[in-house]
Amino acid sequence: MRTPTALLPLVLLGTLAMAPNPGLAALGGPTAIQPSTNLPDGYKVLEDYVEAIGGEKAYRKYKSEELTGTIEIPALGASGTIVLRRQASTKTMVTIELEGLGSIIQGTNGEVAWRSQLGMPTEILEGDEAKRLINEANYYATVEPRKTYTEAKTVGKVTFDGVECYQLELVTRWGDHQVGLFEVETGLHRKISTRTAPGSDTFTTETTYNDYRRVKGLKRPFSLEISAMGMKQVITFDSIKLGTKFDKDTFDPPKN
Repeated sequence: MRTPTALLPLVLLGTLAMAPNPGLAALGGPTAIQPSTNLPDGYKVLEDYVEAIGGEKAYRKYKSEELTGTIEIPALGASGTIVLRRQASTKTMVTIELEGLGSIIQGTNGEVAWRSQLGMPTEILEGDEAKRLINEANYYATVEPRKTYTEAKTVGKVTFDGVECYQLELVTRWGDHQVGLFEVETGLHRKISTRTAPGSDTFTTETTYNDYRRVKGLKRPFSLEISAMGMKQVITFDSIKLGTKFDKDTFDPPKN
């Protein structure tokens, strides 16, 4: 299932391309799949998640948001601040300021995807990378599971972080194969892992969602742990503002 922070691993993949690569991640955390009968349909689990966070109607009341917080990358000994700005339908900008290293900014205005990092000129992204970023930027993807996913199958139950979860095999409409974990009792999304290839047991990115809190009637995770290229990053948001107003050119690529 897409969360409002779903594109952060893509930004971090671009950022970590400059760092030593410790390898790809294997699916970590959940116990082995438990034999189960009468499992719910995968799309039903995704729709229950929409209801668990407040429902589609409440979500669509807003067309923009701004999230601010901190980021830590232990393997690099780096930390700093992060600001995520989003606006319907597919406008997004992520700004990361790392102490002693500089800034990484990546975004899309819905037509062009771009990246500027560590004093380098703005790079216009192309091909699959650009398409994936624009797709992930869809503001309402969270409440549109049947449009976002071409396949959603519940394959069993696992215990993750001490909580029983449904495990789903998912395929996005742009071709990513993913494994999603959703709490059985609450319906909340706990983890998403993107496979390196269909059926692979290694993953390009894994994101764990924690510390759900209510923001204007919607439940949002304030803590994320992301593994990208095998390197862990911890993001903690201290503020999530809905209905934020942005300047018209906020999401356009910066001029070099």
